[in-house]
Amino acid sequence: MQTQALIFDIQDLSVQDGPGIRTTVFMKGCPLKCRWCSNPEGQLPYPELMHLNVLCNRTHNCILACPNKAVKSDDEYGAPVFDRSICRNCETLDCIESCPTFALKVSGKYITLEELIKKVKPNMPYYKNSGGGVTFSGGEPFLQAEFIRKFMDETSRFGLSVGVETCGMFDMDDVSGITEKLDFIYFDLKCMDDEIHREVTGSSNKIILSNLKHLAEKFSSKIIISVPVVPGVNDFAEQIKPIAEYCRKLGIYKIRLLPYHSMGEGKYYDLGREYKMDKNLSVPVKQLAVFKNLIESSGITCWLE
Repeated sequence: MQTQALIFDIQDLSVQDGPGIRTTVFMKGCPLKCRWCSNPEGQLPYPELMHLNVLCNRTHNCILACPNKAVKSDDEYGAPVFDRSICRNCETLDCIESCPTFALKVSGKYITLEELIKKVKPNMPYYKNSGGGVTFSGGEPFLQAEFIRKFMDETSRFGLSVGVETCGMFDMDDVSGITEKLDFIYFDLKCMDDEIHREVTGSSNKIILSNLKHLAEKFSSKIIISVPVVPGVNDFAEQIKPIAEYCRKLGIYKIRLLPYHSMGEGKYYDLGREYKMDKNLSVPVKQLAVFKNLIESSGITCWLE
């Protein structure tokens, strides 16, 4: 039985990840690699070193401290460059302790079941009074489904509301016995076109659509579809309309539109990765209103977040 989980953040007093006031637990590891992902530190299933270049004073203490010689001064501005294949396996973290400006940190830590319960339990009055609770997000939380199952078993006596935000790419057998106990499921649906989906996420959407169909057969009323509206990917009616039609066919009548933003761009550089979206992209409010009306014309409740 999994009694610990790898997470990269816990946010209290959240009001955007489900009804009421919630605690959102961001779990690490995701099978998709969406180009626009605002939480790239949640993609890989292991702790990662992040270098916050804006805080770095170029003292290069980390170069001297690294026992594996994974840090070099190769950047044109004198900033340290990290060999991630080595430093992610490092257990000493001497580089972090050596940094005088706190420019280094690790994204991803293991938390035990007992630690998480201890953290959320004092918030029960807020949850009860607002209709809130705990939301597991990510990354892809269902990759650590056994931890969620155990958490729900242990907190059921509190009457705690639990929801999940999923990319839809998971093994249905892993979530058996969990989905029926959830209060809601935020289910991402990027586009219906498999070729486009492969191009922008790195994976086919066939398993995602299959999982959604299976869930909708039993739990359509607790499913809310989340559609990230991304320029050049699905920001036109020919992509939005099929999503609405598919949802209606499955008996799902709630869709939220999430307009693209680039607020996660800096994290890619902190992780030593390339941000693959073009600069200064946005989705006009008028265009989002058109999509909202298009979805609502299918008899589906739609809102913008």
